[in-house]
Amino acid sequence: MADDPLAPRRGSAPRGVSLMCSTLCTKLIRTKSLGLDALSTPLKRCLSTLELTLMSIGAMIGAGLYVLTGTVAHEMCGPAVMVSFLIAGVASLFSALSYAEFGARIPRAGSAYVYTYVTVGELFAFVVGWDLVLEYMIGAASVARAWSGYIDYLVDNRISNWTDQHLLITDLRPFADKPDLIAFGVVLVIMLLVIIGAKESSTMNSVLTVINLVVVVFIIISGLTMADLHNWIDYGGFMPFGWRGLMNGAASAFFGFVGFDVVGNLAEEARDPARGIPVAICVSVFLTIVAYVGVSAVLTLMVPWTEINPRSALASAFRLRGWNWAGSIVALGAMCAMTASLLASLFALPRSVYALASDGLFYHPFSKVSGRTHVPWLATLVFGFLTALIALLFNIQSLVEFLSIGTLLAYTIVAASVIVTRYQSHFPHEMAGLDMIPPWFEQGEEELSKETLRRRRDEPGVLKHAYSFVPLLRGAEPGQAVSTAVLIMAIFEVGLAMLVMYGFNATTYRQIWAGVGVVAFTVGLVLTLVVISLHKQNRNIMTFKVPFVPVLPAISMFLNICLMVSLRSITWIRFAVWMVVGLLVYFSYGVRNSRASLPGSDQLSDYVIMPKRKESVRKTELVRVMRRRDSKNAEKENEETEKLIQAEDWEIRNFREKSRDLPATEVTSLVVDTEDDSETDNGKKTPSSDGNLTDTTEKGESKGEDTKEKKET
Repeated sequence: MADDPLAPRRGSAPRGVSLMCSTLCTKLIRTKSLGLDALSTPLKRCLSTLELTLMSIGAMIGAGLYVLTGTVAHEMCGPAVMVSFLIAGVASLFSALSYAEFGARIPRAGSAYVYTYVTVGELFAFVVGWDLVLEYMIGAASVARAWSGYIDYLVDNRISNWTDQHLLITDLRPFADKPDLIAFGVVLVIMLLVIIGAKESSTMNSVLTVINLVVVVFIIISGLTMADLHNWIDYGGFMPFGWRGLMNGAASAFFGFVGFDVVGNLAEEARDPARGIPVAICVSVFLTIVAYVGVSAVLTLMVPWTEINPRSALASAFRLRGWNWAGSIVALGAMCAMTASLLASLFALPRSVYALASDGLFYHPFSKVSGRTHVPWLATLVFGFLTALIALLFNIQSLVEFLSIGTLLAYTIVAASVIVTRYQSHFPHEMAGLDMIPPWFEQGEEELSKETLRRRRDEPGVLKHAYSFVPLLRGAEPGQAVSTAVLIMAIFEVGLAMLVMYGFNATTYRQIWAGVGVVAFTVGLVLTLVVISLHKQNRNIMTFKVPFVPVLPAISMFLNICLMVSLRSITWIRFAVWMVVGLLVYFSYGVRNSRASLPGSDQLSDYVIMPKRKESVRKTELVRVMRRRDSKNAEKENEETEKLIQAEDWEIRNFREKSRDLPATEVTSLVVDTEDDSETDNGKKTPSSDGNLTDTTEKGESKGEDTKEKKET
């Protein structure tokens, strides 16, 4: 009997399943292409470097300076609290440097999310972005709770006494024993301030942060005048809890430095992101370290650590020394600090949601930006209200633990991404425009072959010539061996961190299995670093770079992983629930609506926009026009590009593909001249039928007279 031609062939189902799995995996690891319009944005670029720095300081110096310093000193490490904050500050600086490099190279809202999307892949990027949303919501809610508690303390607990009598009290964790109406209200008020506009919110934050810094200076100077070194010698000495207490204090103090990543979410509103973001992050982290170390030092010098009141450490210390009036100044600084921290978190939260939605990984309505205030208004309203509900219902301890895990995961992935991208052969939005420029544009014909050979020899990610004899690494693609080594290094660091955190007693008592494990994981970690170091780095990065790669990012990864594995198991369970919700959103909506899946979404035009100062042109000044034929906003993007060309007095040149091959190839170049004001007034630039930019006039004069065409050889 003949086979039925309509019947499925044997083995077709497995092949179909395999094809579907392959397609899905391709979607999960696809990366975001920024093109060369990385600076274009519907948001308003209005924030200076100073405003970015103050926003970062406001996010870090919040409730931690006035509450966390007393808690760590009284319960964990005594006078050694200043050393704990110094260790935590240096560890935070390692992570901050990674954010500074990416913030300068990728001027997009989204912070760690967009960094991961460009370098690692879509699935990891969504996980990080979903964590960022959680981080800012929990951070804002916890600060609102602390703000409410401080107000209640200043009015002698009248608010809590009233709520105990009139509101329902529960004992269901992680919910609070009673709702916090003050925290709910203050979140809504700050949310309305954020929705007014970026400039107004930044101005408010700058005022609050400056007041806070003035109060910090007052605390340090006045505290030094009352310093008593006997408080460090007596009462158990400088380290009454030993080294373990010192390190436990450093782990708790680390979360006082969380917040510098908000600057990455403001990249699309920064005037000069390439310079402003690295400066803002590094300066803010350094000043925060000085503030925490200085305040914790004078606190333990003013009064013995055994007499510190963890709830109001600084105010009670001044009262014990007879400076009752100073308590009012401390209260003013605390209120300004917590308000600024709350404002920074609610400012960064909608930008993270906007970044996810604008890439199609979250629901599209949340990418809407107000035409008047240039703020993602729907994301601000919806997620601001959700944050207010969290502050109303949950207790602060559960919120802080939940905040930690998402933040540390983002820090770890960003540090790993720095190593991967440093050994990549190209960074799409940085190198695409340079690839369009013919080699003879930069050098003469006689040097062309020499330049081509040099570039091929110095390609990042390839094995160094001196180590070409290594068989396992010799045939790998550029950057492939480094990416694999980073993944293996992360596994070794997880194993070593678990031994350090949970097997500390076994290693102390010289248990054989613990010692062998520590040695094995350490050797594996060192070998992966050696493998990475055998490859060539990308030395052509024009913006800020993390020093001592790959060692410094590897240390940052290990410290973050140690803090992650030290969290309680219930925190991991809650985090898993949050991630399940996020993955349901991604696989039901994001994977199908991602802008990375649009045909031609990464298609670039043949045009290079460059300054008209040809004698001083630099590679960093070259910008290429992105042409999205299938984008709904293509017409709007062309108009924004035209405005940029007019404002910067740039010109457009068309380099055909064949011009890359031979220096003597004849190519046509369209020049849009904006030097003559009369021409720009009488005519306008419009996109032609094929999507390219041409110059047309209203008077209908001949095309040869209006468009400057010339041939170059």
